[in-house]
Amino acid sequence: MRLAPLSLCLTAALLSLGAAPLRAQWDLRLELPRPSGQNLPQTLLSGTSQLAAGDFDTGKGFIATANRQIFQVGPLLKLEGGLEYSQFTADGSLATGATTQGTKLKQQGVGLGLNAQLWIPFVGIAGEIGLIQRLQRYTLDTAGASTHKDLSRTWLRVGARWRIPSVVVHPYLAASYQQPTSKDRPVQLNSASDLSAYFSAQGSGQEFERLWTFGVGVTF
Repeated sequence: MRLAPLSLCLTAALLSLGAAPLRAQWDLRLELPRPSGQNLPQTLLSGTSQLAAGDFDTGKGFIATANRQIFQVGPLLKLEGGLEYSQFTADGSLATGATTQGTKLKQQGVGLGLNAQLWIPFVGIAGEIGLIQRLQRYTLDTAGASTHKDLSRTWLRVGARWRIPSVVVHPYLAASYQQPTSKDRPVQLNSASDLSAYFSAQGSGQEFERLWTFGVGVTF
């Protein structure tokens, strides 16, 4: 008879644990992105300048992310929020007559994100979908002269991860596709002077328009 109250207490405790958020976990990830969409793929600019080398249409960089679990529903669904630092760059050269000037486009800053994971049972694979609000500084550097503009855009991230079996920590491999939730193309490049208009329109969506990422991470 004494076991009945004890079993009721254990049942109530287990139900309360199942209904409440599980203990917070950390998720650290490093990704190598392949951004694209600068609309300057080896563009020949009519006028006095032309793109002589490089490819402004694609770039390179990295994304470092720290996420913390907000809540988890059973073993299949998890929601987490986090902070990231990202940097994307693209290089090229502009030629004016016999003079060639090196030019670099850089996008760097922080981001705040929400990410949901949906796990497939028993195989260690999860699909992911999330939103990232990126606050970045866009810098155009030509022959040592720099101008910059601050950007704030919301990005959609769709990805997948594969968890490598482990005991204490859980390493994983990740891949994702990302793009802004809105994008415009207000500038058409027809002359060298359009580079200035191109830069001034960055905040309306002329920056990197999409990217693929591949990376590694660990949860604990």
